[in-house]
Amino acid sequence: MAPVTATTAKEVLHALEETRAARGVTKAELARRSRLRAQTVRRLLTDKSANPTLTNVLDLLRPLGLGLRLVELPPGSTEFDAEKVHAWLSFYGAPLYGATGIDPTSVPGLESALAEALKLSREDATLARAIPVALQKNRGRLSLRLLHGETERWNELRTLGFFLDLTAELGHHEAFKEESTRLRAEVPLRTTQFFRPTTKRERDLAELKTPEVARRWGFRMNMGMDSFASMFEKGMR
Repeated sequence: MAPVTATTAKEVLHALEETRAARGVTKAELARRSRLRAQTVRRLLTDKSANPTLTNVLDLLRPLGLGLRLVELPPGSTEFDAEKVHAWLSFYGAPLYGATGIDPTSVPGLESALAEALKLSREDATLARAIPVALQKNRGRLSLRLLHGETERWNELRTLGFFLDLTAELGHHEAFKEESTRLRAEVPLRTTQFFRPTTKRERDLAELKTPEVARRWGFRMNMGMDSFASMFEKGMR
C-alpha cells in the first residue's frame, strides 16, 4: 500500500476501510483479529460521525499490517479549511463564493491552491464541480510541473489525473489530456468511491451515474457528467 497522508481521523478510517476491502478481509474478521466487538468495528468504518480513540485506530491497523507515521505537512496545511479553499478557487475564477472577502496577499500560489482543492474535493462535491473551471481559466499560467509536485505531497496524483482528463474533455485542452495520459501510467488505479464517506445507497447510485472519464481512473461517484458540464458552462461564460 502506498503511503497515505491523513490529517483527520476520518481520513485514517477511510484509508483503513479501503485497504480492508481491497484485501478481502471482512469486518467480522477484522474485529476478531483486532479483538474489538464486531458492532464497534462496523460503526467505526461506516458511521460518518464516528470519533475513534487512538487506541481503536491502532487496534484496527495492526491486523492489516499497517501503522501510523508522523510526517511534516506542507507549509500552510495547518490552516486548511473548506471555506478558505473555496475562497482561494473563487479568487482564481471558479464559480464559488468567497473571493470578495479575502485578502489577496493571503491567497497561496495557483498550484498550491489547486493542490489543496484536489485533496478536499473528495469530501466536497461543490468544490469538485468547480475545479475544472479553475483549471481551464488558468490554463495559460498554470505550471503542470509545479502542480504535480504540490499534489504529490498529498498523495492525490490520481485525483489530479482525473480532473485533468475531465477538464480536457470539457474544454478540449490538449496539454491537460497529455498530462493525464502520462499520469495514468504513473499512478496505481484501483476501483474506489471518489466521495468519502459514502452510504450503500450512494454506492449503488454511483454504478449508474459515474462518468466514463471517472471510470478510466478507477473512481465511482454519485455524480453524472451533466453536473460537471453544467457548472463548467456557467463558469466559462
